[in-house]
Amino acid sequence: MIHFRFEIFTIAVLAILVPALGVLSIYDTFEIELINERLTVPAEKYSYVSFNVSLIGKTQNRISVDLKEINEKYVNIYLFDEDSFRLYMEGKSAGPVFSARAEKTYSKVFIPEHSGNYYLVVENRDPFKKTVDVRVVWKYGVSAPDLFPEFVGVYPSEVFWGEKLCIDFRVKNFSPMKAEAHYIVIYLESEDGKLFEIDRIKVDTILAEETKSFSSEKLVSENIPRGLYRVKIVVDPLNEIEEYNETNNTIYVGKVFVKGESQTPTRGTTPGFEIFASVAALASVSLLIRKLK
Repeated sequence: MIHFRFEIFTIAVLAILVPALGVLSIYDTFEIELINERLTVPAEKYSYVSFNVSLIGKTQNRISVDLKEINEKYVNIYLFDEDSFRLYMEGKSAGPVFSARAEKTYSKVFIPEHSGNYYLVVENRDPFKKTVDVRVVWKYGVSAPDLFPEFVGVYPSEVFWGEKLCIDFRVKNFSPMKAEAHYIVIYLESEDGKLFEIDRIKVDTILAEETKSFSSEKLVSENIPRGLYRVKIVVDPLNEIEEYNETNNTIYVGKVFVKGESQTPTRGTTPGFEIFASVAALASVSLLIRKLK
């Protein structure tokens, strides 16, 4: 009873301190059943199942593996990742065949080190087939959304002042938690590090594990000096939303050369028009002087 009261007191204290301190996080936990099936393992051969996990935006990852040998014999079990072939599990579903203490089951929890494919291999060394029930469950926690911009394209690569610059990109939310309203800011960054904001996009929300596409079309201002620039895209520069990872919100992409003032004649004028107008005005003045004489 005392222990129970202490737990209630602890939870109450945390509920008060967490918002105030801003450093503790109570994670939302999720559970996904990756595999739940029955495997038939041929005699003196093996069978396997595979599953994929993405750890981006997730924490406290745990994957539990449970096997039960239906034929009351043991099998060998191995689990490794596709990337490095690291062996996470190696064991048997029971002890010796004639052991009275053989459990005929296997259970283990492991922590995945990276995203990707994992393989669970069940080996049968006996001269008769076996049947195994396999269940794999992934448990993880998520404390916040995780936004990551991806570049699509920028065109044209050379622009004059007053011309339109188009930039296409996507933003992916890797988290199972949605991202609330925020801004995306697009800059042109000069070779000496100076930033010129060219667009600011208001985003209402990005849902859990959603990818949103964006297209920016803005005229290049005369305030941007002539020179070579790269495009800088920053998601949530004002930190309006708390993210699981704040370090992946910026990308530098594309090269744009601002050529300054266009040499193309102004629309509605004809080349040499100004010269003809000046000559005509001079002729009119000369004629007026002659009449006055």
